[in-house]
Amino acid sequence: MDERLRREVRLLTTRLGAIVQEQCGPETFAAIESLRQLAKQFRKSLNPALLEAKRREVERLSLARATDVAHAFSLFFHLVNLCEERQRVRRLRDYARTPAGAPMSLRHTFHRLRRLRVPAERLSRLLGSMRLEPVFTAHPTEAKRRSVLNHILRLGRTLDTLGTDLDAWEEKSIDPWVEALWLTDEVRERPVTASVEIEGALVFLEGTVYDLAGGFWDQFRSEIARAYPGTGPPAPFLRFGSWVGTDRDGNPAVTPQTSLEAADRLRESILTYYRETCDRLLRLVAFPCRRPALAQRLRRDLACDMRRFPETRALRNVDQPHELYRRKLRVMIWRLEQTAGRARGAYAGAWEFEHDAALLERAVREHPSPRVAKLGPGRLRVGAQVFGFHGASLDFRQHSSLTRAAAEEILRNARLPSRPAEARIRSIQSLLARPAARFAPSPGVRCVFQEFRALREIQERNSAAAAHRYILSMTRSAADVWDVLLLGRQVGLVEWKRGGEARSAVDVIPLFETLDDLEACPGILEQLFSDTLYRRVLRSRDNFQEVMLGYSDSVKDGGYLAANWALFRAQKRLGEFAERRGVRLGLFHGKGGTIDRGGGQSHRSIQAQPHAAPGGRLRITEQGEVISLKYANPDIAQRNLEQLVTAVLDAHLIHHGRIPRGRLAEWEGVLAELAGRARDYYRQLVYETPEFLQYFREATPIDLIEQLRLGSRPSRRFSSNDLQDLRAIPWVFAWTQSRHFLPSWYGLGHAIRSFLAGHPAGGLARLRQMYQGWPYFALLMDNAEVSLAKTDLYIARRYAGLVQSARVREVVFRQIEEEYRRTERSVLEVCGSSRLLTRQAVLAESIRLRNPYVDPLNFLQIRFLRDWRRSQYRRTEFLHLLQLTVGGIAFGMKSTG
Repeated sequence: MDERLRREVRLLTTRLGAIVQEQCGPETFAAIESLRQLAKQFRKSLNPALLEAKRREVERLSLARATDVAHAFSLFFHLVNLCEERQRVRRLRDYARTPAGAPMSLRHTFHRLRRLRVPAERLSRLLGSMRLEPVFTAHPTEAKRRSVLNHILRLGRTLDTLGTDLDAWEEKSIDPWVEALWLTDEVRERPVTASVEIEGALVFLEGTVYDLAGGFWDQFRSEIARAYPGTGPPAPFLRFGSWVGTDRDGNPAVTPQTSLEAADRLRESILTYYRETCDRLLRLVAFPCRRPALAQRLRRDLACDMRRFPETRALRNVDQPHELYRRKLRVMIWRLEQTAGRARGAYAGAWEFEHDAALLERAVREHPSPRVAKLGPGRLRVGAQVFGFHGASLDFRQHSSLTRAAAEEILRNARLPSRPAEARIRSIQSLLARPAARFAPSPGVRCVFQEFRALREIQERNSAAAAHRYILSMTRSAADVWDVLLLGRQVGLVEWKRGGEARSAVDVIPLFETLDDLEACPGILEQLFSDTLYRRVLRSRDNFQEVMLGYSDSVKDGGYLAANWALFRAQKRLGEFAERRGVRLGLFHGKGGTIDRGGGQSHRSIQAQPHAAPGGRLRITEQGEVISLKYANPDIAQRNLEQLVTAVLDAHLIHHGRIPRGRLAEWEGVLAELAGRARDYYRQLVYETPEFLQYFREATPIDLIEQLRLGSRPSRRFSSNDLQDLRAIPWVFAWTQSRHFLPSWYGLGHAIRSFLAGHPAGGLARLRQMYQGWPYFALLMDNAEVSLAKTDLYIARRYAGLVQSARVREVVFRQIEEEYRRTERSVLEVCGSSRLLTRQAVLAESIRLRNPYVDPLNFLQIRFLRDWRRSQYRRTEFLHLLQLTVGGIAFGMKSTG
């Protein structure tokens, strides 16, 4: 561990210990220390007797003391995570002072492209078509309460003001924030509403993202000019999206009114940001415009403003006559205020505000004040291009079963057939050319029609950019896409004009999630693109089709390896097919924060998949649990964007086509064979072993997770108790909490062992060749290795002890344990290592240091989970403590699913 990081961790945890002793007494502190020491001793010796001693220690704790102990260990991870984040920022700043920059940074990548002699023309073509859009989602929800997050941010700012060698008084200056953390309840007592989630997303947009865009683009322009002099940068390709308040798939808490609220709050938020930025700029440009030509240009523009808006004449006497920059800014501020109130004088759109900002930027730059121009009006101009007047573009999402039911009601009302799917398509196409008929939808689908009305209202009140995507979960056929077009036509979002031309104000985005759907998706797109009427719809959307790929449900459906192979294959086939058809394709990656839900190393993942960002276009979900990790700190947010951009540049300009086609085809065949074997073995356990569901329900805290108040969305799409209906997020969360991590490795060991058995001569050599020569296969093996390292069978076996039936416990846990051993052995053989994480020493050390602090939380959870399940009268009391353990383990493992 870095020495400065070690000192900060020691400082904060020492102060936490002092606060605990002061608030709770020495007995509680002694109980915490005893559990910690037992855990450390066990991790050194792996002596099972120490585990039993730890269990007895936990059993002796009263509920009140156990709650304090859980709170202390949970806060330990808050503080350690803060220290690690600060250390990462220090490393980034150190790298920024070097000529080459940090790996995966803009500077490093552009100079690498230059060194590899990538032509400027090729780079410019890619940049001209690039579009990068992180999309904020609410789920899985950030486990930290906002109050806790605010205390941590203030503690970080306090540490920033202190030096490295602190005296006793300086050390105690952080006590108020540590004490506030201790006294603040980490557990949400009330359910999180959709409105709270909307405000939560705005915290990061207002606190970091709005400022980030301008700073990021300044650096981008600077680095490309340094590496490729004379190459003009393209228009900013960065955008932001959001599902918060518009993702209704299985979430009745999100209503059409919620969606309107989300759009209004985003609009209000970005207009306030522009207004406050202009206010700050007023204080910066308190200098006269002394260049005659420049002054004349500004005076002409101000005179035009006064003719159009006589109300602005009063503003000209506020500043000195020659302070023309300030006078222009005051007009801009007045017009922003009118825009917020939708009053006369409002900007006609963000483009008009951008024009004013660009005029001011040019004027200040020619003053000449290039640094002031870049800092102030330049960032306003970039902000207007990136955020418009809508802040973040809202994606509506709904389950295909509901849009299908709504479309079928329209067809029944028109006395047209709706089954089978081909008949439904023909019926819809015949209806689209007719005026929409009024009818009263049934209560079950009324909300679907209201969603489309809300989408149209957002476009009319704000702009088309504010909401123009409709994501269709569990798309199963081309008819599902036509359902959405029919519903859009019902509210005027889709029109069929005379002469057969179509106009659509909405992009229909099919979401393919299960293994079967990922396999079928190219055929579904083939059917759509072969349809003359659908091609007319595409023409109205600039011949662009976006497709979303779901990482979570595919892993739950078929396991880690099969899901990743299906996703890789779908991306490749979709890209090749769209190119043949002359359609511009965009891929939207629905990744989670965990490896089992597509997370992990985003840069390396995109870099290893040349088809992941066709034409440089990439949308990717930033899910609730990782938003604060990526966007609370401006330096880390900048780094996150740099890694996404440079991954796309690397994939298209460096890595694409490096492996000979014949060899790649051979390796893909091997991976397909491995994936098939892994899928069958995974499904044999999860869906074909009768005892498995009982094991899952009792050996993981899934019943507890289903009662948590982490977000507005239920853990199940529908009301059944079927495993298929359970969302992927709680599925992964439950296995993470119980330290099994099963979805992220199970089946891989069996697949490799059976492949080697079938290829005794040269099978292992071939897999090692793939690992060394194919970045995608290496990524799969390395991510599995990380999951194996985080898996802890000692703790998982304790959770298995919660299963009431000894037979069920033995049948299932034995299979899990045996497959873990096979997978560990197989991955190490393929990677050529003797133990896990030999090539990732920093991560290995982090896991080693964290385990003794996560273990006590697991033991507390196991004990009180058993009591909670048995109790009839104290369930509420136990639930508070259990929620603390869930949060603490999540912060320790850095994952809520």
